[in-house]
Amino acid sequence: MLARRVALTTMVAVQLSGCVAWRRQEVAPRQLIKETSPEVVQVIRRDSSKTLVYQPKILGDSLITGHPGPLAIERLAIPLSDVSAVATRYKHMGKTLIAGLAVLGGVAVYGLLQSLNTNTY
Repeated sequence: MLARRVALTTMVAVQLSGCVAWRRQEVAPRQLIKETSPEVVQVIRRDSSKTLVYQPKILGDSLITGHPGPLAIERLAIPLSDVSAVATRYKHMGKTLIAGLAVLGGVAVYGLLQSLNTNTY
């Protein structure tokens, strides 16, 4: 019974959080930020380095962070000419499903092993 509760709790937690992946956007950074106002973006620079920008805003010809807070502890300004691409987060349902099935499989194996270990005299 305890194993079922643990499995159910874990499954709910996995499904609620989901597995998150980054999806490269085909639109220009200026257009993406203006139209969707994402919470966070992954900036891919021309030198292939990646930077997370929280509460991104466009100011002049630069991509800047919003107000410093718990996620963005300092202001950051990246010239748009240095930005190669921008990616946004999305929930990857396939990975989430696989993670949930792996948890259930682990609980099932644990239950099977526990049932084999019981000593009946």
